[in-house]
Amino acid sequence: MKKLDLESIPTLGSMKPVLLALILSTVFMLDLSASQTDNDEKVNKNDNTEQFTFPRWKKLPKLNTVALPSVEHDAWFDIYINTMAKKAYIDTSNLFPVGSIIVKPLYPDPKRSETAKLTIMLKMEKGYDSKNGDWWYGVYDESGMEVSSQGKIKSCIKCHAKVKETDYLFSKDVLQNMREEEEEEDEEEEE
Repeated sequence: MKKLDLESIPTLGSMKPVLLALILSTVFMLDLSASQTDNDEKVNKNDNTEQFTFPRWKKLPKLNTVALPSVEHDAWFDIYINTMAKKAYIDTSNLFPVGSIIVKPLYPDPKRSETAKLTIMLKMEKGYDSKNGDWWYGVYDESGMEVSSQGKIKSCIKCHAKVKETDYLFSKDVLQNMREEEEEEDEEEEE
């Protein structure tokens, strides 16, 4: 039996890039709680984006308690966000980490009587779409399995370009709206 020669093991310093990539990809996949489609075929050959599924989106932490209005979507929505993105969203960060996931189920009314669709943002690796913050967009049914549109969706990109300073997310406006809703609820409870 051969003895282990400790000097032949690379130092942790030289392994940092490999370990970081491995850790990030593992966290990303665990947080995503989803897998690619069963086949390896690209959904959109021009975009080089593989279709993702989000069957466990309801298990992600939800930021809001009451449904929030969306003028852009003519709907109401909730915000589900993975742990990787939560701190950046709350801090209205200028840069979200790769692997950040934001899921917004859209409802026709504030009572959340039915889910019209899911809108999803996923922070991709640098170079995916550099001029638009490297965000991937998806529109899905309530199950998170059936995609109607995904990738570099022009209408999503155009709207989110308005908030480039918060890494293409409406976090400042949404958080202000959440605070106002909570204050109104508190006032109603006091009466």
